[in-house]
Amino acid sequence: MIRSFDAPGGIVLFTASSPRQRQVRRRSAAIAVIFAIAFAGGLIGQLSAARDAVGPVPPGPFSYFPN
Repeated sequence: MIRSFDAPGGIVLFTASSPRQRQVRRRSAAIAVIFAIAFAGGLIGQLSAARDAVGPVPPGPFSYFPN
């Protein structure tokens, strides 16, 4: 653990974070990553859906079979 350093004026320049602070920081970073990936996926989905709606629909893999 890193010890804090007190300057001559009594100002603390650096303190080590507690285990609870590290846990909260880690959890909030994980939530931020999840939201960022979800947002990026939604954005890519919206952009690709808009582009696909303009062009013709390609035939599927079983379109050559008679019904």
